[in-house]
Amino acid sequence: MRINKQNGVIDMFFSKKLEAFMAVVENGSLSKAARVMNRTTPPIAKSIKDFETSLGKRLFKREKFGMTLTKDGQELYNDLRDLYLQEKEITKKHFTGYIVNEANIYYDWGKEKFLINLYQAANKNNVQINILRFNYEEVDEIFDYDGNTVILSSQPVISERFSLQRKIKNTSLGIYCRSELYEKYGNNIMNLLRSCTWLCNPAFYKSSLMSELLDKTELDGNKASIRQMDNIGSCQSFLQVGDFIGIIDYYPENDLNNKSLSYIPLDSIIDSCCCYIYKSKSHSSVLNRFTNVIDTLDESKV
Repeated sequence: MRINKQNGVIDMFFSKKLEAFMAVVENGSLSKAARVMNRTTPPIAKSIKDFETSLGKRLFKREKFGMTLTKDGQELYNDLRDLYLQEKEITKKHFTGYIVNEANIYYDWGKEKFLINLYQAANKNNVQINILRFNYEEVDEIFDYDGNTVILSSQPVISERFSLQRKIKNTSLGIYCRSELYEKYGNNIMNLLRSCTWLCNPAFYKSSLMSELLDKTELDGNKASIRQMDNIGSCQSFLQVGDFIGIIDYYPENDLNNKSLSYIPLDSIIDSCCCYIYKSKSHSSVLNRFTNVIDTLDESKV
């Protein structure tokens, strides 16, 4: 067993060459891997070269904007990834007496069904979940302890700490209102939008989706009437009286058992509504227990 300590990080079992290999895979370049490992680029490059020489295999393709795995490199990574993550957790347990068993899920607004699916998958795998809000201007301030972080966003997130896992296209965006109100305006979506007060989440209010919707609905200098409300669930009393409509990103199946309410999709107005799912680039065996559910999230089920 070999034990080294550097900036509070303890490495056991795995050599520096292997650690460098995993870091370059996860971060996509020598410079980013060096930054994560708190080292300079030349030693990382030498470790990779020495590792390839000792194995007699070329592990990476050197490209203009980074490094990608060769077939041999991908096979090695697939064989070692789970073992590497387990080693990190075991190391922390024996040196600190503590194993992180929590994951943080950040979201901008809405996404109730996606959050529920992730929560259920984590709970099934005995992982505790913290569900937290974020806004795009403060993405670099997101807490990412031990890499146990997932982000659900309605627009791309620019950050060197998180990688895109999946982009789910054509997720729902629609109007939630009284059926009689929709009928009052001739079952016409544009008339409904131009005549009623919108109730929406503050994060949605600041999003590019809101800008697109306003561009499509505001005519001749007439501004849409908008009220920001942090929880659309608390808007029920508003929706039941007056000309109020809610803008939401999920189909409220349970609420629509009440025939007095309707959900009108905005597919004909908004070109695309997506959910971008990001995961921390840092190693995390905690996330690895349940994030396979990300591949099964499907709009037809939410």
